[in-house]
Amino acid sequence: MSALLLDSLLAAPSLEASTALLERLTQAERRQLGAELPDRIKALRDEPYTQTLPPRIQALALLSFFCVPPSEWKRMHLSALPEETAQVAVKLKAPGLEDAAERLVALDAVFGAVARKLVRAGVSRRPTHDNYILSLLSVDVRFVPNPLDADPRVREDEVWHLFEVEGGGELSLAARDKYTPDAKTWMQTFLRHMRQGTLDRARLLDATLGALERDFAAFRAGWFSRFHQSLEPTHEELERHRERYLRLLGSTLPATVSLALDVVGTLDGRHPFPESTLRPALEPVLLARHKAAAQQATKRLLALAERETTDARQRVLLSLCTGLAHEEVDVQKAVFKALTSLASVPEAALRAAVEERMEGVAASLRKQVQAWLGAVRDTPPKATPIEPPPHHGPVSPCEPRFAVAPIEDLDSLIAAFSAGLEDASDPMEVERLLDGVARLGGQRPEDFARKTSALGKRAKKSCANPYQEPMAFRLASLALAWLAPHGQAVTALRELPKTPLSPAHKVFLPLLDARLLDIARALDKGHTDGLLSFPTHAGGWIAPEPLVERVLASATEPSPTDLCLALSRLAPAEESRTAPAPSRKGQPHVETLKLIDWASGRGRTEPRGPEALLAMGRRHRGDTAPSVHTFTVKARRSGEYTFHDLHVSTKPKPKATRGDLPSQVLSAKYGGVDKPYARWAATLWPAGMEACFASRAEELAGNLDWFEASWGNAACYEQLLHPWLHLGPMARLVLALGLAAKKPGESGVSVDAAIAALETGRLSEQELGATMGELRTTGLVKLKRWATTLARVASASDHHARQVSVAIQRALRKSPHAAPRDEGSLVKLLLELLSQTETRLEDTEAWDYLRETPHRKSLEALAPMTSSTAPPPPSGARRTTPRRAARRPRPAAR
Repeated sequence: MSALLLDSLLAAPSLEASTALLERLTQAERRQLGAELPDRIKALRDEPYTQTLPPRIQALALLSFFCVPPSEWKRMHLSALPEETAQVAVKLKAPGLEDAAERLVALDAVFGAVARKLVRAGVSRRPTHDNYILSLLSVDVRFVPNPLDADPRVREDEVWHLFEVEGGGELSLAARDKYTPDAKTWMQTFLRHMRQGTLDRARLLDATLGALERDFAAFRAGWFSRFHQSLEPTHEELERHRERYLRLLGSTLPATVSLALDVVGTLDGRHPFPESTLRPALEPVLLARHKAAAQQATKRLLALAERETTDARQRVLLSLCTGLAHEEVDVQKAVFKALTSLASVPEAALRAAVEERMEGVAASLRKQVQAWLGAVRDTPPKATPIEPPPHHGPVSPCEPRFAVAPIEDLDSLIAAFSAGLEDASDPMEVERLLDGVARLGGQRPEDFARKTSALGKRAKKSCANPYQEPMAFRLASLALAWLAPHGQAVTALRELPKTPLSPAHKVFLPLLDARLLDIARALDKGHTDGLLSFPTHAGGWIAPEPLVERVLASATEPSPTDLCLALSRLAPAEESRTAPAPSRKGQPHVETLKLIDWASGRGRTEPRGPEALLAMGRRHRGDTAPSVHTFTVKARRSGEYTFHDLHVSTKPKPKATRGDLPSQVLSAKYGGVDKPYARWAATLWPAGMEACFASRAEELAGNLDWFEASWGNAACYEQLLHPWLHLGPMARLVLALGLAAKKPGESGVSVDAAIAALETGRLSEQELGATMGELRTTGLVKLKRWATTLARVASASDHHARQVSVAIQRALRKSPHAAPRDEGSLVKLLLELLSQTETRLEDTEAWDYLRETPHRKSLEALAPMTSSTAPPPPSGARRTTPRRAARRPRPAAR
């Protein structure tokens, strides 16, 4: 019966037909019909679009509203609900709809118009959900009338709640006005109705201040600050809310504090606030995040102190001391200037308050404060220069502390496999798994099925979705191959579906697939030799001696893939190359051993073998000229925006040769890879980290501002932490980019890397400064971020402060390009570090540049004793040049 009714309605859908059908049905019949509606709606949405589809979906949505209990409503079933629903509800006198409006807007704000009609018709109570108010903003006022114009009753009630509900995403006044033409924005609509008298001006101002008092998020609160300015309140209106503006000074939002400061200044100028009211309100602003607000608050307190009596002035002085804890030295200087102008000799209470905050005072200001307090003798200058720690440079990658322990038993292998399916982010753990299966995979104790049953279920579930995370899918594939009956490992591996590889995965995932196939073949043949390419030490390194031992212990010839990766991971030989090559006569796998000896530098004669393996051996020996990586930054204009793109070039340009992993890494461009791949790719050729950094630099530079999530970036910066890595040009480039990254996870790792590299001598301050100098005027990096991260590096020790100071001086050079706008932040940090380390500028080229900038005055006292350029001629000499003398008229005869 229900099916026939629906078929009849859908044949000629209309609002009238739906209403007539509902009128004929009893309440029980409506419930019966409602049970069939979800399947019908789903079937309709799967149909190709035709002109008759929207009316049919709308008819079913109307039936769902009346036939399905409100507690079972779903958004997709009601998405086409017509606004005439309220008229139908009045006509049907349907029961149980008292909270229908509340339920609708709780599902989605798009139902706000229907909900308002239900409330207006008396069918439902007024909702309390925020979406009822925010639904006003779901209307696209660019194409349809604003609800303030379309419904006069909105101006009486709902619109005022827009000042009470913050919203989020696209549903906020700030978000809606951002992409709307000015004439149609909500702000202009409010102002137009205010001028027409349909919105009360006094109430608008009161509601705006109420919104600012709620401390919404900065983006959304900014709309109310701008709206307040557009209202242009008169002095009488400002006076009416005098106390509220004082309270707004305690806001956490810079825009709100700035607005309140301006208004308070205006009010105080006409009708001064009492000290007991104004001083406590201004004191928190001294620590405002934006220094302009803190400096303005300092001026207000100074003016307040100058007009007050002695006792009140003393209270203001104590409040001013709060500003000495501000992170910006400019604010501290303004506060100190105010203190010294009010008190030439500090009294006991003021002295104690300043001394309490002395640790936070900038180094460049500390001596002046101490002199004012008369306490210079308490902090004598350093008697000896800063002694640098001993630099030992990069350590050997094959030290015992970096050793990777193989999996020793079956139970440990099962446990490690279970953990690996959940988290494959550690490449050394993945390598332990691969080697563990290759060595222990043939063991089948009596309880093997019981121990591995849970692992098998998880692996099957993981392999059921081939489009999941590729590393986890491959590990699950290996688990199924291992757990397959004897002789069926390769079959089980090949039966699993393979997804197309993105360009970012075309180096290391095919290599992993080949290694998995080698392990499956070894399982089918019962071989337990293990992997030659299993790293002996962290970072992917394989020491030559253990590699030779593995070859000697192997019962079969190593596979080309395994041998290729083993040679690519070969670490430098510890013994001298002058030592005689070991004799390999009578040993198994003689050609492989000779190849390893020759690649390690212990053999003098080039052995026979595939050209790809010999090419890797020549690269290890240094017989091949190393590739040189360079970078340039080019500006690209797109509309009103300018983008700065980093381009890395490699010469000679390598050709990716099958079987020669270094050539593949040199020619690869990784982009958009996640952490497991970024970390694992760095272990393919650990001696070629410069190539790895070069392959990632362009992507890192393109996402310094975190335009889109790229979780592999942090993993690339992590490679800078290796204690065996000397930071070459590309590593220094990546480090400089990381220090300018917006994402804290990226800049934080880079700060740690810079501290460790400078401390151990793997990076010199001159090298870091030279790389910074190359990037300084390109527009690619924000120097203010450099100032922030380098300050953290300098805070590690006095010696780090000295090194950062030298690096900044090395970066400051004359350039044909204009100086960046935020260069002042870097110069300020330099000034602080010079004061902290009690040194002066040493780099004469840096001073030659700085002396022609507005920063000359602040650094002139710290200028170097000599300059790299000849001093300008004296003023008298310039006036008596022959050319000018010839133009000068002769003095008249007396």
